[in-house]
Amino acid sequence: MQQLQPLQDKPLQEGELRAVVWQNGKISTESPPEKLQEVLQDPHALIWLDIVGNCGPQETLLHNVFELAPITIQTMAEEKERAKFNEQDNYYYLVVHGMSFDTQTNEAVTPKIDIVFGKNFLITSHYASLPWLDSLFEEAQEKSAEEHLMSRSIAFLLYTLLDALVDSYFPVLDDIDEIIDDLEDVTVNSTSNDVQVRIFRIKRSLAQMRRVISPQVEVANALVARTGKFVPAELEPYFADIHDHLIRAFEVLDSYRDLMSGMLDVYLTTVSNRLNTVMKQLTIIATVFMPITFITGVFGQNFGHLPQVEHDNGYLFWIVLAFMGLITALQLWYFKKRGWL
Repeated sequence: MQQLQPLQDKPLQEGELRAVVWQNGKISTESPPEKLQEVLQDPHALIWLDIVGNCGPQETLLHNVFELAPITIQTMAEEKERAKFNEQDNYYYLVVHGMSFDTQTNEAVTPKIDIVFGKNFLITSHYASLPWLDSLFEEAQEKSAEEHLMSRSIAFLLYTLLDALVDSYFPVLDDIDEIIDDLEDVTVNSTSNDVQVRIFRIKRSLAQMRRVISPQVEVANALVARTGKFVPAELEPYFADIHDHLIRAFEVLDSYRDLMSGMLDVYLTTVSNRLNTVMKQLTIIATVFMPITFITGVFGQNFGHLPQVEHDNGYLFWIVLAFMGLITALQLWYFKKRGWL
């Protein structure tokens, strides 16, 4: 088994372990895996084990030390999984998702986070490094805090973890809100294909976010209803607050989705109006040239004897040219009067 490394020692690599142990009022960040089983025997000790990357290589540790079922370890190793909450003999298994949004590509990323918690341990597993979780882990490693993050209970640590997760959603939603505001102005004034691509990408990202948050609302509700005495009565309002925040995030995503649908309609209307304007301009140009084309066609007939040619003293060309100019001017005046120009 590999040695657990504290967060500040070196950058996290795939499949690497890091742990914080609270025992006898003290924090330890360098407990080797073989000693974790001994720590678990202490009912007053708390362990937070974090796995970055594929947890498959840690199967022996998870199965032998923390007594996780093979189906749980197998599900944790999967990179994509719907949010859910399962109850086992000596632990609970929770799947949630983070959320990030690339403002350059308008693509959403919803990494899966596996959370396993029992009487005195909590395990988190995720493939990518998560800034909000890293910050929380650094806080858990602090040894000088008067009221330490892990000094209360695993239930409170779980609440703090989920609260940080849900709080990380709202800066992402704020960024999307700013993008939508900018896109609303662009949609009215531009018919570029890039605008259409951005609209469809954002709609797809919103659908992805909504798809992962929707089951998490049910999961947050099940945390209190199905964990029994694990969540003390005094902590139930805190978990209810997480549930409320998830509903708020879900409603915000719904409103953004409606805005994007309306924006797509506005874009298509703008394209249609722009096409109508172009067609009107082309129709006016064709109408202006229609009578003068007819006149030039009549006078340009290729016959051997034409009255307007045989009796022309040199003035007929200029008279016809002036007449065509007069017709064009009358047409333009009429179009402007009708508001077509």
